[in-house]
Amino acid sequence: MRREQTLADRITGSAVWRSVVRHGYPDSQRNQALIIASNVFLHIHPVKIKRYATKVTYTFCLGGLSFFMFLVLTMTGVLLMFYYIPSESQAYESMLAIEGSVSFGQLMRNMHRWSAQGMVIAVFLHMGRVFYTGSYKPPRE
Repeated sequence: MRREQTLADRITGSAVWRSVVRHGYPDSQRNQALIIASNVFLHIHPVKIKRYATKVTYTFCLGGLSFFMFLVLTMTGVLLMFYYIPSESQAYESMLAIEGSVSFGQLMRNMHRWSAQGMVIAVFLHMGRVFYTGSYKPPRE
């Protein structure tokens, strides 16, 4: 008689699950470290961190905010690049055309401008926080 598979058995037996979780259940600290080190999504943060370092008020997510604003800058910059003409005689006219005739052109320009200014502020605050907390010193280098 064939046994019915539960949903959990089907998920953990799939090739997708085995490609994400390669080392099985983390029953030891070594296996926990292997799982984190072998998965790019889990490898964003270190294997072991101190409890106080997980508080939002410790980092204020400034590195993540800087990276997010960089992504917004990249996406809006690529989209604006298709419409902007960087010549002396046509730059102002192309900027007016972006705002007037391109769908969501003014929103795109404003997002690009505000994310650029926000990224400069976030990176400056991030560097100040790293210096103030001594995050550049061992063992946190």
